[in-house]
Amino acid sequence: RASSSRAARVLVWLLLPELAIGLAARPKLTSAREGGSLAPPPREASPPPCSARDVVVRVFDIGTPGLCKTLSLITQKDVLWFPKMTVSLGGRTWSYDGEVERTVPQIVENAAGGPPLLTLNLGPAELSDGEIDALLDEMGSTDYTPAEYDFFYRNCNHFCTDLADRLPPRGGGGGGPRGP
Repeated sequence: RASSSRAARVLVWLLLPELAIGLAARPKLTSAREGGSLAPPPREASPPPCSARDVVVRVFDIGTPGLCKTLSLITQKDVLWFPKMTVSLGGRTWSYDGEVERTVPQIVENAAGGPPLLTLNLGPAELSDGEIDALLDEMGSTDYTPAEYDFFYRNCNHFCTDLADRLPPRGGGGGGPRGP
């Protein structure tokens, strides 16, 4: 229970600017919030169990010491980690690095130097694989095109938050940013 409470607090911290906007595509950010980054959350002991149709958000830290130092210099803020998010469903995983792309969790784990810090099971999705493919095509041709990508203001974290919001749990219930 404490682990899910900690995970919820971290998710709220990561997604707080997005939570107030609803299910429409979020406008591309144009400025950063005040202050530096918080410390990364501790790596969870074991991820929650997931079924084949569950929407699963994974949060990795891909911030190497060199990247964090460079980002601190560029932003003139303390950058202690750099989150990378993915969304998985039905054995498929997606992210966005200038284009909506299917990826393999092990590739991201390798880039992050280990498993995700957090794995959030948002519950089963209502959409079929075909509907998900159409949604990804739409997102990739509108709000998440190569021209829209921005390292700070429109990256994988924004995409994964948006995609997870659009994959509602069965029955319309659930918690987190997608439900009551």
